[in-house]
Amino acid sequence: MWKIEKIISNGDYNYAKVSKHPNAIKHGYVLEHRIVMENHLCRLLNHDEVVHHKNGNKKDNRIENLEVMSNSAHVTMHNLMHGRKWAKLCCPSCKTIFERPYNQTYKQKRGMKYNCCSNSCRGRFSRSIQLYGETKEALIAISENLIEIFVRYSDLNNN
Repeated sequence: MWKIEKIISNGDYNYAKVSKHPNAIKHGYVLEHRIVMENHLCRLLNHDEVVHHKNGNKKDNRIENLEVMSNSAHVTMHNLMHGRKWAKLCCPSCKTIFERPYNQTYKQKRGMKYNCCSNSCRGRFSRSIQLYGETKEALIAISENLIEIFVRYSDLNNN
């Protein structure tokens, strides 16, 4: 289907020069593993399809090492293999200890300096900062907000 004119290595992946490929990037290059899989399937890959390297070597583009899957299935598979990051936090308002997925914490969201256990605690704490400024007590509570970051494997197995 697609004729590979040249292969170059760039970073973790190999790129194949394929003239007139609809998904080519600058100078006509496409990720080699996608071309190998498209040629094997005799069709273009959909935008939500990912080619997974079974052995983890991103430059091993033999068809036996490649597998097509949806993007969401690929993310879930890697999360199961590597676990999901969680954060243990202390509410700066009521001092309750709670857990939240790390990607939903202030460390991952711009503009936020802390996480609270509930909307009412966030409102109460934000209001005290608006009224009294960042007092010594507020700054200590914010600095003690993140207790630890850990990996949890079990939550993905239950979904």
